[in-house]
Amino acid sequence: MDQLSFYCAFELIMNFQLICPTMKYLFWINLIIFTLTSQKAELDSRLVGQWTMLFSLDSNGEVIKDEFYGKKYVEEFTNDGKLILDPNFFIDDMKRHGETIPMDYTLIPSIKWETINNNTLRVDLGEYGTRDNRYGFLGDTLIFGYSNGTTRYLLKRNKD
Repeated sequence: MDQLSFYCAFELIMNFQLICPTMKYLFWINLIIFTLTSQKAELDSRLVGQWTMLFSLDSNGEVIKDEFYGKKYVEEFTNDGKLILDPNFFIDDMKRHGETIPMDYTLIPSIKWETINNNTLRVDLGEYGTRDNRYGFLGDTLIFGYSNGTTRYLLKRNKD
């Protein structure tokens, strides 16, 4: 059902107060289905490119000064929906967990990304599942908001 005919049906039901309860029930089912399927996944072109991590803030707005602070990791969003994370991030994460073996780059998962309504980033980690996070922009800064209240700030890298 296209959007125009959907709204026409809505007007009919609401304005003429159709008596048939089955019709109203079917209308609400269609409304729910339409709403759920209208969240069209796409690739927000504003994300495409390389981004340098600046800092993260905790839920109280304080800078998180952990082992990742100040490392300036680079993340790249490609125009074909791949997310490439800085291998140095994985190395530092291994060290944080006490791993001392050399990094096996073949173990880095293939990550795909898409956006919903130009404000939600969906990252597909394959067998590890998907993650949805809110995002927005402040000039050339990309801001991610996470469900635990933390935010992460990245700066758009200039093309060389």
